[in-house]
Amino acid sequence: MTRPDPYDVLAQWLAAGLGKHGRALQGTTPTRYEADVRDWLYFTEETTGIGAWNANESTASTWAYAPALRPPNPDRPSRRPLAPRVSLHNPARRLAALAAYYSYAAGAGHIPEPPFNAAALRPAPTALPRTAPLTLEQAAALQYAADDILPGRHRRGPYDTAPHRDRLLVHLLLDGLRPRQAVGIDLESLNEEDPHRRIRTLTCPAPKGDGTITHQPSREVWQAIADYLPHRVDGRDPETGRRPLLTSRNGRRLDSNTMPGRIVKAIAARVPELIFEPNTITPDRLAMAPAVLLDHPLPPPGPDGWAPPDAPPLSRLRLDLRHALDTAPHCPPVNGGCPADCERCAVRQRLWTQWEQRWNATTPAYLSWPLPPYDHHQRPAERLLAYHQHRCAICGSLPAPGRPAHTEDHDPHTGLTRGLLCHHCRPQAERGAAPFWVRYHERPPAAVLGLELHYPALDGGRRR
Repeated sequence: MTRPDPYDVLAQWLAAGLGKHGRALQGTTPTRYEADVRDWLYFTEETTGIGAWNANESTASTWAYAPALRPPNPDRPSRRPLAPRVSLHNPARRLAALAAYYSYAAGAGHIPEPPFNAAALRPAPTALPRTAPLTLEQAAALQYAADDILPGRHRRGPYDTAPHRDRLLVHLLLDGLRPRQAVGIDLESLNEEDPHRRIRTLTCPAPKGDGTITHQPSREVWQAIADYLPHRVDGRDPETGRRPLLTSRNGRRLDSNTMPGRIVKAIAARVPELIFEPNTITPDRLAMAPAVLLDHPLPPPGPDGWAPPDAPPLSRLRLDLRHALDTAPHCPPVNGGCPADCERCAVRQRLWTQWEQRWNATTPAYLSWPLPPYDHHQRPAERLLAYHQHRCAICGSLPAPGRPAHTEDHDPHTGLTRGLLCHHCRPQAERGAAPFWVRYHERPPAAVLGLELHYPALDGGRRR
């Protein structure tokens, strides 16, 4: 049997755009898979002479975990041409690309079967490093930086690209959408408000694979959309004929592979106090960050500029952070750095020390609630519900129109119910490291009342 040219098979596979199981490749996957397979073909056909159709597991493992083997591009010289692939994500992705390539070649009849099982050579999922989400403080700092790029503010320096568009992109990512989802939103996908449920949704691509999902953005996202639309450059997608929400200066849809990352890094560089390495910030880390966007307006700051004492934890964080970032003076660039007695540095240090003290003293909302009067006819679950009064234990909010009812939270180690949390706070219950989460874990609402309720004991604010 005459073996086909592996580069011709590569071109056909890229045109088909299929993964190992016949599913369409999405997002940045086709571009990265193409680079990986071209690297593999150069290694097998040019460097070693083994040939792509004669390679085996040993050849694939050597290639997957080796330094970059493609010839250097004189037009784009690499600063680290022989840097080792330290992260296990790279070998895993490269072997996944080989598995998809050989699966297509066998399915299309170019070869009888794949020469080896590339998928079996991938590192175990438990060995892969996980993407670290931003902390709550970092997410709030990025939200502040996104607002600061709007004309009329610029307290952190000028911003000369498309401020309203870039601010909206950051808000969409902070609302939990991935880059491909945010860039894939069209104007036709912005649904009208449901008069019965009093909610408004939008339609966006699914996180993975084909299809779409319905997403209910926060109030701040809708405000960012309203602020951006008068500045949007109109245009249509030549493939679908639809009008993308986020457009370039030429009215084209943004490239989801490159533009979100560039925009996020540029905005993160504006808050070096909390984002120490802006180049490590990625759009996916924003999408995985704790929720910082609100469904209700921020309360006004106190007379001293800081948040009022009764502000919920998230509102307190954002108000205090805005006050610190707006007030902290900047030192002009000086050769050799600021002198030891720089007054601006001293003021800035005192301000951030005060902010840190206030942040470390933040408590969850329920610790300020009055205890309900004791009623010996009241069952334990009813007493906990009377203490909550349908409020979230962390932020103290009531369920917003159209949002799900607050859900019961429990300790996974003991199986005991802790209290009610809203849809914003519930996903952070286990991984939350902010000071108020520490206090919640140490003494949750049920413990304040001296109750031991085995989960499930409540049902969306109603006793089971």
